Amino acid sequence: MSTAPGRMDRTAMRARWTAPPRAIHDSETRPFFVTSEFLAYALFLMGLAITASTSPSIDAQFFWTWAGLATITYMISRGLAKSGTRSRSHDPREDLYFGKDR
Repeated sequence: MSTAPGRMDRTAMRARWTAPPRAIHDSETRPFFVTSEFLAYALFLMGLAITASTSPSIDAQFFWTWAGLATITYMISRGLAKSGTRSRSHDPREDLYFGKDR
């Protein structure tokens, strides 16, 4: 199929006006709510809360002690999971120029 001089065919027109492909930012880390650590943490807290509310042998001090330990453990595990990854956000320190040759 030939086109008139000065006119583009449909595929060339589509290729010209489509958006450029997006850069894919792969990251090792995932949002907190899709991790196994968060699922285990949430299930543990729910089980602990149900047990503390129904059992006369577990008091509030026991519940809050174990809830605090679980929270600290969860925060440490997420910190270790994210410790070696680069952030995709802009870091203004990368724009600083200290007079070194580039």
